[in-house]
Amino acid sequence: FCIECNQMNILEFKLLLAKSEFTSKEVLEILAKDKHYFIRASVAYNLNVSKNILEILAKDEEYSIRESVAKNPKTSKEILEFFAKDENPFIRVSVAQNPRTSKEVLGLLAKDKNYYIRSLVAKNLNTSKEILWMLAKDKDWRIRESVAKNPKIKTKEVRA
Repeated sequence: FCIECNQMNILEFKLLLAKSEFTSKEVLEILAKDKHYFIRASVAYNLNVSKNILEILAKDEEYSIRESVAKNPKTSKEILEFFAKDENPFIRVSVAQNPRTSKEVLGLLAKDKNYYIRSLVAKNLNTSKEILWMLAKDKDWRIRESVAKNPKIKTKEVRA
């Protein structure tokens, strides 16, 4: 009998539960307290997780868990706004990609020093035309290219 193999099977099972859309909110609440960060991160990204658990996981010290919370489309606009000011660029990247991020938060991220975050803001369908036009004047060609690919910008408008 292999104790190490058995331990791994338990971890794998927890990870499967944490990722499954069929896992109950009650089980996800238990898994959200797991000592393994990757289990908590999977819970944070699960679409079945409660808003209460997302709020708790949003305060986790491990950045990958906060990143997963920022990626979850169920995350509240308040948490996304808080994360838009996070010092970790991976978290701000996830906020810029989240379809629930508000126009106001995208406006804040449009001024981020990180070009990749500005590029993701330009690709986000929630970004206002005003912000897109501001990004169209960015010094970095990659941001201008992302603006040109946003369906809100019509080819005729770009030529004008």
